[in-house]
Amino acid sequence: MSTTLKPEEFLLSAEQMAAAKEQPAAEPIPRKSKKEIQYYQFPKAVVDALIQANYAPAWALTAAIYKGWYKDFKKRNPVKLTSALLAEFRISKNQKSKGLKFLEQSDLFLVERFRGHNPLVTMKWILIKD
Repeated sequence: MSTTLKPEEFLLSAEQMAAAKEQPAAEPIPRKSKKEIQYYQFPKAVVDALIQANYAPAWALTAAIYKGWYKDFKKRNPVKLTSALLAEFRISKNQKSKGLKFLEQSDLFLVERFRGHNPLVTMKWILIKD
């Protein structure tokens, strides 16, 4: 058996090339979509603080923040609280500002506000990643 490369061994005939063109292309494998959240898992301290606040939009705001973190590929913490995240939970501007104050008072969230930009919300029980 020789170890030299012979280019004539790799040439295709006209019939082989025509047969290759007639074969249907392989179908791409469909990608699985990322699963939606089935259960929101919060530490007991967070749930206790939300119950103590007794403000329903704070629950929705917490769920929106957690969902924003969950859907982020890199799982970055702090989470940028965008209007698209809030629209899904039907949270208004006033509910957002009041809810963020409640969450900040619970000492389990850190809120960084910037004039004209979305606030960054850090969940203190999750590792901080930029």
